[in-house]
Amino acid sequence: MTSIKTLPLLEGSDLIVLDEGVDAMFARKLIAGWIEMWKDKDPNRIFHVLLFSDPKSTYQNEPHSFSSNSVIIDDHYTINVNEIDVNNMNEHDIHSVVCILKTIDTNATVVIDCLTSLILFIGLSKALWFLKELNRQVPQIICIYRRDFVQNKVPSIETLGSTYVKLLKSSKGQINNNFNYIAELMHRKIGGGILQQRELINQNNTTYEIQSEKLKTQNKKLDSMRKDQKQKVEASFRIEINENEMKEREEIVFPYMLNANTTNTSKIHYQPEDVDDFDEEDPDDDLCI
Repeated sequence: MTSIKTLPLLEGSDLIVLDEGVDAMFARKLIAGWIEMWKDKDPNRIFHVLLFSDPKSTYQNEPHSFSSNSVIIDDHYTINVNEIDVNNMNEHDIHSVVCILKTIDTNATVVIDCLTSLILFIGLSKALWFLKELNRQVPQIICIYRRDFVQNKVPSIETLGSTYVKLLKSSKGQINNNFNYIAELMHRKIGGGILQQRELINQNNTTYEIQSEKLKTQNKKLDSMRKDQKQKVEASFRIEINENEMKEREEIVFPYMLNANTTNTSKIHYQPEDVDDFDEEDPDDDLCI
């Protein structure tokens, strides 16, 4: 059974986008839970975290999963301004991301934290080019995208990767100091079709183990269709029939139903007129053909 806990293990989940808002910043917590899950599934897996939104020191307050020996964190947020040529800023930007591609282990799961900052750093077109090249090089990429980070959002961000997860605030808040939030996921299957689920996540604040339960998927289009069906049809004349009218309709005997129970054969009765000319040799003579 597919759940948010095992989502990265799905076939074809090579580019996962975690879409979080300022009221549901749980992407790092979710990734920490995935790292713990991977430790059991694949102890040799390597994680490469590329920081574009915060300095490396901020991860000291993040889950202990990121301090594991299998996790490599590269700070691309902190820049030495003395090493930048102000006359060739664009060349420096593209050169920096090209250098990143050369340092990534080809067997690693790469975490981009965050995609929004990378777009601000080098622009949308270059950021998408970087993702495309990185996707060719490594088996899996996880992008954190903060939709409230900038005014100009990435259009149709849910179609960017193979798997899209939107994190939402839960009305339950924190229960027993655990993290509670909602995840709406959409995964494009390799053989065609789309998997869509909505789950309520309860994540342990110490082990970061992920527990979830499925919620009813909200389908606004389907709900609208059902609402329309429930609405009474209005017309300028009566279209319903009452019980008596229904009984009278059932008792109507049509001509073709006469003697239907006494014979199984049909016969055409024809009464010739005066102008009819029956000619055995040419029956259609009177038709002038």
